[in-house]
Amino acid sequence: MYAVIMAGGKGERLWPKSTKGRAKHILTFGTRNVMIQETLKRLRQKLPVDHIFLVTTKKQYSSLKPYLSVIKKSNIILEPEGRDTAAAICLASLIIKKRFGSVTMAVLPADHVIKDVRLLFRDLEAAGKLASSGPNMVTIGIKPKYPSVGYGYLEIGKKYDGHYALKRFIEKPGRKKAESFYRQKNFLWNSGIFVWSADTVLAELKRHLPNLYYALKDTTGLAGKKGYFIKLSGEYARIKPVSIDYGIMEPIARSKSHKIYCVMASFDWVDIGSWSSVEEIYDKDKNGNILLSDSTLIDVKNSTIISDRGHKIGAIGVKDIIIVQTKSGTLVCAKSRAQEVKDLVRSF
Repeated sequence: MYAVIMAGGKGERLWPKSTKGRAKHILTFGTRNVMIQETLKRLRQKLPVDHIFLVTTKKQYSSLKPYLSVIKKSNIILEPEGRDTAAAICLASLIIKKRFGSVTMAVLPADHVIKDVRLLFRDLEAAGKLASSGPNMVTIGIKPKYPSVGYGYLEIGKKYDGHYALKRFIEKPGRKKAESFYRQKNFLWNSGIFVWSADTVLAELKRHLPNLYYALKDTTGLAGKKGYFIKLSGEYARIKPVSIDYGIMEPIARSKSHKIYCVMASFDWVDIGSWSSVEEIYDKDKNGNILLSDSTLIDVKNSTIISDRGHKIGAIGVKDIIIVQTKSGTLVCAKSRAQEVKDLVRSF
């Protein structure tokens, strides 16, 4: 199995810790090392270093570079700019296919907290067997812990031996839908972890996103040659951003002629996609607060307060809020609106 780490996200929902010049993957949440180091450490326990690839943008590479010494330079795939996950996965799949043939690939985001490596690989190996048994596409679903509006969902259908038929992908829902999904039990969180063969995913990209596929296929033929990155930059400038979920997985799931499956995760999982995720990692005090700061509080409940070392925060008579202070800025946000931090950043 080959692994592709996706490390191109902007991390806008984690402002002000994550900024344009500081990739979210070099933040630390509940672990000794930064997230990209933890991701690499997990994969290297089971995979040869030659089998581990990373995709990131040219702009984010500079902040990630100090943490990537364990990866072969030839296995670091640079995008000229972020164009969402379909482009990143297409580029990585074409390069891997060119070098190794139609191998089985696992695609994993770099911003997950996963403690049990043994269970992770048990599920990845089960997904890999399914992916290699035919033109099957497999994703890993997470049993919901609560009704989340911050995650996409998977609706599962018929149960087979260790996996489920996948009926549909669902974008991040509103509160009422999230509560309904949580009660129904046949909806899982979408982990963003996929397993397939290089040939299978490229065939689906060719079918559903032909402009993207042919633009990158022609360009990767020049990989390693003079002018490659200039050509790639020109193609990326014309690419319309689209996620792998929306671009190919949703239409495949709607089509009964294609085989798409889900393995339910047996490992603990937290996606550090927004400040809401912090609640799943750190212990709370007697008032339900998470304090990662030098704070003095009076009558504060169910809040998350984070600051740089040496910066003191005082709060009185508030509840259900998020306060994050760094040299780059200060965020004050209702916990129920943590997903909107991205909109705030884009308005600066």
